[in-house]
Amino acid sequence: MTTLNMPTQIPSSSEALLIEPDPDLAGTFRELMTLAYHSSVTLDVVASLHDGLMYLQTHHVPVILMNLSLPEHAGREAVERVRQAAGSSAIIGFQRTPDAAMLSHAIRAGAHEILPVTPPSAETLRLSITSALLRATRPLTSTEPLPSADAPPASSVSIRKAAHDLNNCLTSINGFADILLARLPADDPSHRFAEQIKLACARAENVIKQLPRTADPPSASPQSQPTDSARAA
Repeated sequence: MTTLNMPTQIPSSSEALLIEPDPDLAGTFRELMTLAYHSSVTLDVVASLHDGLMYLQTHHVPVILMNLSLPEHAGREAVERVRQAAGSSAIIGFQRTPDAAMLSHAIRAGAHEILPVTPPSAETLRLSITSALLRATRPLTSTEPLPSADAPPASSVSIRKAAHDLNNCLTSINGFADILLARLPADDPSHRFAEQIKLACARAENVIKQLPRTADPPSASPQSQPTDSARAA
């Protein structure tokens, strides 16, 4: 794979933007991009969120890599501002010191992918970019009608039960992922996939929290259902 499959035509000569204040780390990312795409992808670098937002006013790039620990704005707020400036771009967050909470907040703010280990390998970077591009450009395919305001109360019960069952499943998945993380060395490529499972669970938990919450419908009175003895009579 020698080229980055871009989903849209690019008005500028650059195909990716890196927001990173450390020139040494920026140089490492340039080398990784060259290894991953054989010099077919141009990487522009800016040193601050402000410079990145200014850049995005005049450039469109399908891929944006950004440090989540920028000096002036960090984490969720930084991702949200980049999403506002480049809504159609695939955003990948990273930071030098592993911080699961920071990475999770980045996902909740709209990042399409994260790098649990920085700097990553060239292969990991390429896979992360591919994954982020797919998530950023995936069309909305849902054709389900919106629920009616006067939908029967039973529908809300189904949603609550589904949310409860999904939470139970996620608890099990998280548990097995924790076992894998404890057994796999940090430099094992499979370690990153176990971390991705954990992050996918975090995304799913966030979706579940957004499901509508309504009160249980009043239970039917005993008279509404005939008893066996009544039927027998």
